[in-house]
Amino acid sequence: MSEENHGVEGATVETSGHSQVVIVDSAELDAVRELATAHDVGVREVPRRGVEPLTMVTLLLVGPVVAVSAVIRVLEQRRGGQVIDLRRNAPKAFYRTPDVLYGMVIIITAKGKITVRVSTPETMFDKVISSMPALLSDRGGRADAIAQAVSDKFGPSVEVYSDTSADGEK
Repeated sequence: MSEENHGVEGATVETSGHSQVVIVDSAELDAVRELATAHDVGVREVPRRGVEPLTMVTLLLVGPVVAVSAVIRVLEQRRGGQVIDLRRNAPKAFYRTPDVLYGMVIIITAKGKITVRVSTPETMFDKVISSMPALLSDRGGRADAIAQAVSDKFGPSVEVYSDTSADGEK
């Protein structure tokens, strides 16, 4: 074990291999600490730098690689799936919600809904989500074109279901 500062002023922590910074909602702080403790992962709060919203807290997770990875994986699963709402006047366009299963992306258009199921979310979910803005920008909100673009880009890594009979407008 060694002691490192990890760029956090006044926060020297013992490490046994790996550390990772995560940003969580302040309402989840106790649950994150409990989860980390269960995996023998240390948690240090990083001083606010003015970048994250006031409801968010930046944490440094420190411990064995496998344990820190397990905590990160559980945190991601708790955040749930991704919703992309392309309808005019949608309250939020891009958001994660536990109401959608982790590994799923729901794209709502004015004339339908596309459901994308990522076959290996541990390795592909972030790649799929980060590619969405580029895939959506040239499709004019057409559900069939979006579904085809996602299928073409990710192939067997995703299953894409398009429901153009669903009325996307509220």
